[in-house]
Amino acid sequence: MAWYKSVLRRLEKVGVFVEVKIVGAKVRAVVDKTVFLDIHYDPATESYSYALIDLNLPYKGDKRIFGWDDYPHEGTLEIEALKSYPHHFQRRREGEWIFEESEMRGNIETEIEAVIMEVKSYLTIRH
Repeated sequence: MAWYKSVLRRLEKVGVFVEVKIVGAKVRAVVDKTVFLDIHYDPATESYSYALIDLNLPYKGDKRIFGWDDYPHEGTLEIEALKSYPHHFQRRREGEWIFEESEMRGNIETEIEAVIMEVKSYLTIRH
């Protein structure tokens, strides 16, 4: 079974997304007109990116609220110093990126539960 089928089914059952769909090579779970969860996953390399995005954020370019990925960000000492490198969690504090250890490893079918919990927690605080 393609990885995204179980992820689509799980996201549809959560009750916080108004739409769950495939967009290109990613799964997108829409919260509202400007907020959505994007899940990228490459089963061949197990490379991944799970990110909650808000198009209304005031920052140029990157509109992620928070997310997990395994992109190495060569030259970013804060990420390279993490024990979990290249795996990391990133979020903003006062507009600046904060990088933290991450237990995510690209196993989307089990990690989706932690992603859902973090999104639900954020949405509860936001409203």
